[in-house]
Order: sequence, then structure tokens, then C-alpha cells
Amino acid sequence: MTESRTKYSRWMSDLPQWITFVPISCLAIPGSHNSGTSDLDLTLGTAVDQTSGVRRLGNTCCGQRVVHRWSKTQNLSIMEQLHAGVRYFDFRVAVHPDTMEFRFVHGLYGGLVPLALQDINTFLNQNPYEVVILDFNHFYNMNQTAHNMLLTEIRNVFGQKCVPPPFSIPNYKMWGTSLAALWQTPYRVIAIYHDDNIIQYPEIWTASTIEAPWANTSDIAALIRFLESNYSNKMRYKNDCLYSWQGLLTPNSKNIAFNLGSSLEERMASKATREFVKWLNGGKVPGPQGINICNADFVEKHNFIQTVVGLNQYISEVPSTF
Repeated sequence: MTESRTKYSRWMSDLPQWITFVPISCLAIPGSHNSGTSDLDLTLGTAVDQTSGVRRLGNTCCGQRVVHRWSKTQNLSIMEQLHAGVRYFDFRVAVHPDTMEFRFVHGLYGGLVPLALQDINTFLNQNPYEVVILDFNHFYNMNQTAHNMLLTEIRNVFGQKCVPPPFSIPNYKMWGTSLAALWQTPYRVIAIYHDDNIIQYPEIWTASTIEAPWANTSDIAALIRFLESNYSNKMRYKNDCLYSWQGLLTPNSKNIAFNLGSSLEERMASKATREFVKWLNGGKVPGPQGINICNADFVEKHNFIQTVVGLNQYISEVPSTF
């Protein structure tokens, strides 16, 4: 792995000491969109997250390659993303209908979820002052039994590393969940799970602990207007939760139909990451109503990770509770 991908392996550990007392909800944290798509597998068939029309297209040789080019959002593996500095992961999970394995999914099936969780745990063992946020937010072909199996897997892999919600010293609110506080404990993993039936898993955070407004546009200008409106109008309220700024473009059927020989990376995603970085560099600051998690495609491009981590130098004070 090149120096540029190892430079930020321990960026949380390397923060100035006083910034480690800032709530995690007020730090700038690099995140990856559809984190598990670096190894989408053409041999496993078109995934259950797609419409019947896309699945029919994916059942043809040429069509399957189109689906692959427009579904892949990351070049780096989960471990490579960790070493590059990513600390927020956007996970979409499906049970493969034939193998019954838990796999990451986006158009096609990606790697095995349990293996990725083990990689994350290995990284945390090797880098004991880093903290990760795992956001399991889309599920396909999963009944409650499957959810219980996946939640149990999360519990078994990370054990005492799972941060119990809400974690805080001393006021039991997000405002106390800082790196400095977590470092006094074994806790290193915030696992968010967007399913209503997690009562029996007290170490899992609910969907209400994160907000992630989505521009839902294929137009870069519209994306930047959306981000700027939310930032300048302080649409992120002091609501004591994590917040994801999504610098993403979403292709529609016309975008794909007119560019069958191209890819999401070439036509849209790389440009979106570039413009997102420019927007972040335009005076954006982490804080209670400012920047927190920044989520992008192809995170190794356009100095995205370096830019997001660098925003933390503009924090001027430890925010107080409200």
C-alpha cells in the first residue's frame, strides 16, 4: 500500500489532545458511500436490490458488465479504506438467495460481511485509538431470523468494542461521546442498525442516532445547492445525533441508457467527489450545526480524505451542551 494510503491510518490518534474532547458528532469524519462495492462479483448474479428490469439486463453477458460499471462506488477494499482514513462505513446487506450468505450489495453482490467485520476488528486491534462508525442501513432478502443472525455476528466479532448507546460521561448524551471518553473504555465501534427490532441488542444504535439528507440528483450544481442550503441555513439542528453530509450524485435510467459503455466513476461519481471537496474547502467548519461525517464515492480521489480530516484544524473550541 502506498504512503498516501497509510498516512491517515491513525489520524484520530494523531489529533491534538484538546480536540479529542470534542464530541464525535462535531468532528469531521471521512466516510465511504456503499462501502462494500470494491469487489462486486459478476459470477454471483444481479442482486435482489434491483428492479426486475435491471435483473433481466444483468442476466445477459453485456448487461451484467453495464450493471457492474454503474454499481461500483469504491475502488478500495474495507481494509484499504481503513488505512486510508475512512472511519464511517455505509453498509447495504443482502442474503444471497442461493448461498444464503450475508454479502454487501449494490446492483451485484460484493464480499462476505462477516469477513469484512473481522478485517475491521483486526484493524482496531492494530490501531487501538481509532474509532469506527458502521451504518447498516439497507437490507434485502432478510427476515427477522436473518437480522438476528447478523446482529449476533456483529456482537460476536466486536464484543466489548461495541459502544453502548447512548454513551457519555457524565450526561449520557451524544455530547459526551468523544474520543477522549471512549479511550477510557474498551469501546471502539458505533454500530448503527436501521431495523426496528433491536431491543435485545442493547449495544446497537438505532437509526434515530444519525441523519443523512440525500440530494437525490444526477446534477452537480443541484447537489452543491442542496449542500449549501443545508449548511448556510443551519438545517442541521443541535439535535444530539450524528450527521452525514452526502457528496453524491445518483444516476437515473437516462444517465445509464445514454452511457452504457461508460461507468458511474467516469461519468458522475469522480466529478461529484471533486466538487464536494471544493465545497468543503470553501470555509466549511466542523461543529454542532456544521460538518460531521462526509460521505463520498471513490474516497481515494481528489484529496477527499485529507481534506475532511484537515477540517478538524478549524475547530476553535470544545462545544458545550445545550
